[in-house]
Amino acid sequence: MQTSHRIMENENKVWYLQHNRLFLDANFELVESCQHLFKMTLFPRRGMVFDQGDTTRLVYLVKRGKVRLARLTADGKEVTIAVLGAGDVFGEEALFEQATRTTVAICMEETLVCTSKADDLFALLTSDPTLALNVAKVLSDRLGDASATMEDLAYANVSDRIMHVFVRLAGEHGIETADGIALDVRLTHADIASLIGSTRETVSLEMADLMRSGRIRNDGHHITLPKAEIGTS
Repeated sequence: MQTSHRIMENENKVWYLQHNRLFLDANFELVESCQHLFKMTLFPRRGMVFDQGDTTRLVYLVKRGKVRLARLTADGKEVTIAVLGAGDVFGEEALFEQATRTTVAICMEETLVCTSKADDLFALLTSDPTLALNVAKVLSDRLGDASATMEDLAYANVSDRIMHVFVRLAGEHGIETADGIALDVRLTHADIASLIGSTRETVSLEMADLMRSGRIRNDGHHITLPKAEIGTS
């Protein structure tokens, strides 16, 4: 019974690794041969995966759940960098340097991740160009999101910043419905404020205006964007 459980766990791990961004387009034999490098860990809702200033050299692959990456500014303000879900990679900066973490990673719900020692994963990347390219794409996307956020902070008003974030999240964590895209991620007004560089009070006012105008819907469980908003924000 114990052996059977172990076999099922390993098969599940291989399937998951194949569907992670890190192993996109990698062959099955490669994934199967390196599964021993990854350890599955379950984190509770609001559990901290790592803190800002942490020196642990691990890389994380999200199997299920949601993880929020944020940065604490010098004045104590928390700014969300990204909201990650199944198939995403984070902590990849540990692959290239000995520096401490510049972000904090917090689970928004119960989250299962695969962890790997950075040195082991770096050795794997150097032996396979496909994996190295996948990591480069992750870094490029992360930089692109940061650039878009900075542009919004500089030029867009609060309501537009909220809609831009929602459209991005719809692409990453959206579920198609009959009349729109529902965001499969629970966000408080404080979370949204952290994503757009505003305050909870301002976000609450702007969210009310967006709902009254029909640009978003909120049933208490999911925020839904009407299809007309997906192509215009």
